[in-house]
Amino acid sequence: MTTIGLFEAKTRFSEICRRVAGSGEEVLVTLRGRPLVRLLPPMPVSAKKSSGILSDLELDEKLHGSLNPLSEDFHEVWKERTSSTVSQLEG
Repeated sequence: MTTIGLFEAKTRFSEICRRVAGSGEEVLVTLRGRPLVRLLPPMPVSAKKSSGILSDLELDEKLHGSLNPLSEDFHEVWKERTSSTVSQLEG
């Protein structure tokens, strides 16, 4: 694994990304000598499915049972607030 400082990583970001994606090499980015982030090549789609890793959307569906469980509540609150605001402006 290659280690690189944050300033150099910022300066050479495109090059580092191509290297990670092309060779599969991992790069550790440090800030003042301390590990900050690790750049990894993307996992192939087939590996994601076989390893049991879920996408954010799949995880949200499993945890909440719908794509957006808050949307109905939000819309109800929005309707109430906008209708009361309109009532205040009219009255």
